Amino acid sequence: MRAIRGRIGVVAALVLAVALALSALAGLSTRPAGIPGDGPWAVQLSEPEGDWAACLDDPALTSPTTWGSTVTAVFEDGATEPDVQRVLDCLDDAMTGGTVQVGTVDPVDA
Repeated sequence: MRAIRGRIGVVAALVLAVALALSALAGLSTRPAGIPGDGPWAVQLSEPEGDWAACLDDPALTSPTTWGSTVTAVFEDGATEPDVQRVLDCLDDAMTGGTVQVGTVDPVDA
């Protein structure tokens, strides 16, 4: 009887460890927590992995620029928050690694 309880305890500990590991990995999502209230917006990818390039071909974005392992694209004048969300959704589906940041840019720099 004691051996069975010990095995159940080990199995329960393993299940808990796997669950905690999966929840930690889920926290590494590529999507940022929120979109700033007002544009103009820009999206920046750091060390992107996966088939994400087509997401930056969106008509709401200017041509992306690459510097090292960072890719940045500015949203066109007149882009709306749903445009930003569409691009972020695409990146969330396409990226297998790396990070995504979205922020605002100074209109002079855009």
